[in-house]
Amino acid sequence: MLIVLVVALHVAAIAVCGLYFEGWRMAAGLAALAFSLLYALYADCGFGRDSVARISIDAKGRAALLMRRNQTAFEAVLLPGSMVHRAVCFLHWRVGGRVIRQCLPADAAGRQAYRRLTIWGRLTAA
Repeated sequence: MLIVLVVALHVAAIAVCGLYFEGWRMAAGLAALAFSLLYALYADCGFGRDSVARISIDAKGRAALLMRRNQTAFEAVLLPGSMVHRAVCFLHWRVGGRVIRQCLPADAAGRQAYRRLTIWGRLTAA
């Protein structure tokens, strides 16, 4: 659903740029919007380095992230800067020596799975 919104907003911006600008300003705007759209599709469709395919939480409350690129699971720690809400979660994970930032809207998972994640996130990030 988020990707549809991203594409629709980029198409609208491209139309506005084409209608209201001329010459090099229009060319620069269209190039910037094309780059922005390609990057959004690259990052959102799971081709980015830090793209998470699955979040797994075991019975002891430990999290593991399955990365989309190499299909490898890594142990992860939810950092205190994470924001957990019933509509969207902004999660900051420490995986190995790096930090991964993830935006997870409520419709990205099943209703019960998202509910369990938000409860776990509130208890863990507190």
